[in-house]
Amino acid sequence: MININNQRMGHQPKRRNPWKMAFFTIIGLIVIGFCGFFIAIHLSSNETISTKQPTTSDERSVSVSLNKAQLNNLSQYYLNKVQTQNNGQTKYHFEVANQGIVYGSIKLLGSDVDYSMFFTPKVLANGNVELHATKMSLGKFPVPISFVLLNVKHAYKLPKWVKLIPDKKMIELDIVHMNGNRGLNYRARQINLNGKGKFAFDIILPKEAQGD
Repeated sequence: MININNQRMGHQPKRRNPWKMAFFTIIGLIVIGFCGFFIAIHLSSNETISTKQPTTSDERSVSVSLNKAQLNNLSQYYLNKVQTQNNGQTKYHFEVANQGIVYGSIKLLGSDVDYSMFFTPKVLANGNVELHATKMSLGKFPVPISFVLLNVKHAYKLPKWVKLIPDKKMIELDIVHMNGNRGLNYRARQINLNGKGKFAFDIILPKEAQGD
């Protein structure tokens, strides 16, 4: 005699872990937040353009410098436009204060749950940026950063220019190659979070847009 109950149990679909999905979403929003960060830098170049002489025979760039208030305003303007497309499923903000902060709320088991991640940025010699995560929380509970980054690294497909290093609680952003040879890329020159702050970047123009 066939056991119908066992048959049904064998065909039950695997349930998704909502907490795990929430962690993935947070990392995804951090990436979106930094896309907004660099788009804000790009938008600001319309007002503060100063074209540098090419550092190599095939490269030209535009230098941009912003303070905290300018960067936060431009980033939030971009993120507000992006969030109108998610039907209220996630709400997020990117802000630079004494540290960088990504925070907001996410739908989890039918309720709005707050989340936040704090990080300290570091400019590398090659112009890329490292984000050193210092604190992550979901609801009222702190969550282990290394554990979250490790799970996301193995289960979530991030852009090629984003690299997670769980044991160091770090996110590496290869902004110099962010959009390939045919897109706009960036080079960090200075990130200073003290006082009013200073964020100095070069916008590397795509080769086909470079003049002689």
